[in-house]
Amino acid sequence: MYNDYQTIVEHLGDLPPMPAVAIKVLELLKNPYCSAKLLAKAISHDAAVSGRILRIANSPMYGRQKRVTTLEGAIVVLGENTLRTLVLETSLRGINKSFGRLERMLWEDSIGCAIGARIIARRLDIGDPEELFIAGLFRHIGKVVMSNHDKDAYQHVLDTAKTAGEGLIDIERAFFAFSHEMVGAAVLDNWNLPAPMIQSALHHHDLTLAESVDPDLEEQVAVINLAGLLCRSLGIGQESPDEQIDIEDSPGARALELDEDQIDDIRHDLENLFARERDFFLVATR
Repeated sequence: MYNDYQTIVEHLGDLPPMPAVAIKVLELLKNPYCSAKLLAKAISHDAAVSGRILRIANSPMYGRQKRVTTLEGAIVVLGENTLRTLVLETSLRGINKSFGRLERMLWEDSIGCAIGARIIARRLDIGDPEELFIAGLFRHIGKVVMSNHDKDAYQHVLDTAKTAGEGLIDIERAFFAFSHEMVGAAVLDNWNLPAPMIQSALHHHDLTLAESVDPDLEEQVAVINLAGLLCRSLGIGQESPDEQIDIEDSPGARALELDEDQIDDIRHDLENLFARERDFFLVATR
């Protein structure tokens, strides 16, 4: 755990623990002999997660003629990758102390980045698309934690960033002592998630990783950087599209050596897929 973790705790209080059900499911999924029955038993202790999994398994996306009525059956329908994603995204939503306009925008931003990261990973054959989906989902978890700590103050930070000459990170540090990247990395490190997810939270804005870092890791963080900027350009999780962003000259696009046509193709895919899947992810769970 990096050196500033204890200081972050002192400023923001205890960081949110990963929900118990998520911990148990992730542990079970590491076991190649894990059964749908064991997974169902673990998930059944969380009504929100259970209900969401059953709802998704019975959604039109899976085109089943016969309704799935048990968790065990839903897990078989969804498969391990989708199950892992749903457990984690429901856990992320559960961190919110409230779910108003600010939380909804942060949620849309997280889902948009996750979908974008998966699209880029598949198109460019980079890393594990499902792991990069989760890295995109959690890249702004620091913002969620800071908003939970003091929602009015964090809303003021966001409002100030729209008009001030300073960037968001500097304003966050002025109000909270730490930026959302550092807070997010501390949370994910505390959850013992893989390095790409932690580094994506910490460096998704600038890609300033250590020179000794694994090139594959740098590539995966570049995917998150690009996915996040594409969301901003499309207005996903924003009040309006940011038409001033030069995506082609962004750290992510440069690191991945993408040209304008490739970026436009990815943007088009993200816009269309997010429009189709938005309700799938944004259905209320509480």
